[in-house]
Amino acid sequence: MDTKYTKNVTILPSQVDSEGKLSVPTTFDLFMDVATEAADALGVGWRFLMKRGLFWITVKTRVKFINRPNMMDAVQIATWPDLPGDKRCDRYYEITRDGEVLAQGKTEWAIVSMLTRKPQSMAKVLPAFPAPADAPVCPEPFPMIDEDFAEPPFAEHRVLATDIDMARHMNNVAYVRAIVNAFSVKEWKKLNVREMDVIFRASAVEGDTLRFQRRVDGDCMDIRGSLPDGKTSVLARLRLG
Repeated sequence: MDTKYTKNVTILPSQVDSEGKLSVPTTFDLFMDVATEAADALGVGWRFLMKRGLFWITVKTRVKFINRPNMMDAVQIATWPDLPGDKRCDRYYEITRDGEVLAQGKTEWAIVSMLTRKPQSMAKVLPAFPAPADAPVCPEPFPMIDEDFAEPPFAEHRVLATDIDMARHMNNVAYVRAIVNAFSVKEWKKLNVREMDVIFRASAVEGDTLRFQRRVDGDCMDIRGSLPDGKTSVLARLRLG
């Protein structure tokens, strides 16, 4: 069984930023969507899980931006899973154009009970898959980000209806979009983000106001999004160019 899934896509006007390039949030969108299609092709998609009262959640995700494609570029997106661990599994992603690697990504996933919200054993849910033929991308471990931020919030985001997914909480890519929107177009362009790690801690729901703090150390900017009760909802590390 080949666990690698590929598809050809064209970068459309709704997917680009002010520079006419595939936007940072839409890159995360594409990886999330192709992962959903790939899981379905393997017979372990959302329908398979919903029948069992389960759903996939994103725990951590990383995207490395090498050369973002332009509007109307024809690209290929590929994704493949690593062998699952006990309650977590990694999935890898790559966007290429004529053999040139444009972006890479890695996501850590879990299967969670809709009733208890607790992670489930992968071995008890998923069939046995062969080891992937392709090597991992973005193999470095996800960062450990200190949640103690000294600076006051620099931006806020009120969680809106369009941020909410089927699980009735803020979709993982909506956090990425909110982080990008915390900056002006000029500020974001100046940052020249080359890599972005996002770590999800506690779910935000419609009506919550997320408060974002930041901390810069060398070529890294860490961002913390906190819930109204002060708990950390999301952490991100941006590697700047």
